[in-house]
Amino acid sequence: MVSRLFKSLGLLIALILVAVLGLAFAVIETEATVEKKDAPSPEDVAAAREVVKDVMFIARAGRDNDEPLIVNEGQLDSGILLGARFVPGFRGDVTVAPSGVEIHASLPVPGLGRWINMSVTVPEFADRVMLDNVTVGPLSIPPDIALEVGRFAANAISEDALGDTLMTAASGMRIFDDTAYVDLQIDEVGKNGIMRGVFGALRGGEMPGKDLVEAYDARIRAAMDRGDLPDTGSYLPYLVFALEEAHEGVVSRGEDRNDAFTASIFALSNICGADIFFAALGSMSVEAPDDVRQWREHCENLKLNDRIDVRRHLTTAAALKAASNRRASMSVGEYKELSDSLYGGFDFTDMAANNSGIRLAELFMSTPAEDWPRLISRIETERDVVVSFDDIPEILSREEFTTQFGSIEGERYMEMLDHIERKIDDLALHAPL
Repeated sequence: MVSRLFKSLGLLIALILVAVLGLAFAVIETEATVEKKDAPSPEDVAAAREVVKDVMFIARAGRDNDEPLIVNEGQLDSGILLGARFVPGFRGDVTVAPSGVEIHASLPVPGLGRWINMSVTVPEFADRVMLDNVTVGPLSIPPDIALEVGRFAANAISEDALGDTLMTAASGMRIFDDTAYVDLQIDEVGKNGIMRGVFGALRGGEMPGKDLVEAYDARIRAAMDRGDLPDTGSYLPYLVFALEEAHEGVVSRGEDRNDAFTASIFALSNICGADIFFAALGSMSVEAPDDVRQWREHCENLKLNDRIDVRRHLTTAAALKAASNRRASMSVGEYKELSDSLYGGFDFTDMAANNSGIRLAELFMSTPAEDWPRLISRIETERDVVVSFDDIPEILSREEFTTQFGSIEGERYMEMLDHIERKIDDLALHAPL
């Protein structure tokens, strides 16, 4: 009887596996239905930034807001183009039509040279998000089932119920010409839920709680009050202090290694990082961002490589890497430089500072905490953690960048990033243990 039961169970599992594999092969196609587009331009970054600013304004207004988010086809397409860089090979396209917002995507299947093509239409709706015309490869999927699968999947990759939050974030959408008018129902708390969910999914695990970040924030402030951390000169003592505190958190307070590092670098970035950190993560890492901002003047004059902006770039990039993944944190740095090229220029030294911070976060989050003291002991000078800029191009006009490097997907651009990575490899901090 028991033997028969196990045989039946094994057969059921085998049938399920065959069905899943059959479905997977059924939706895989030989060609991508979405054409490859050019690399993101400075205008794409500017367009996406305007949408983000509008969303944040609506979130701050909360229930007092009665204005819809107005977004046109060009802005949506720019957002897809920027987001595509988070997933290697991803292609996307958006069209705003009378039938709704039509989204098409092609995702490469690693190692097979084939594609999964998807499309969906979000029609005008009221009260509840709706879908229409959902296809995966040659298969048509019932919209309600697709919506529920999407909600379940978003919840599964995030411990903050991302799917449920997204389902209630919009209460209506109307379309006029190539523009969508979306009624958003989010406040700062709702925005933080979405942000925590997205970054948690990128990070591959839950984000540390605000209470842990605030505890590290208080330790940094106390050290500043005691005069243990300077208000002029090199920023290096702050970085070493934060790393030592994270190690102490693991050893003495039993904190998770990655949570301790992330909370410590979040706190440091709250006080000494760039404004972009607050825009992306600040309000979800501390209860009172305005109170934290009062302390930022204490590190205003601190420098790395004799530059204030290098301190901001390295710290913020390390925090973004701790909160997400390498590709996302690097892309944010690229977008910042593309934006700068509209008014000033693309600066590879900023990228070098960003990548130095990303590599620092990668190193500590992949090294057992018992080896952290050995890593920290290597940080004796600034040159141990951030590369020199001797042979790295500084501010390039848009024309100069295009002439010399093409685009952020060009071969010469990638060669320059590889050059920066090799310089980081030679830093004392990154020598093999």
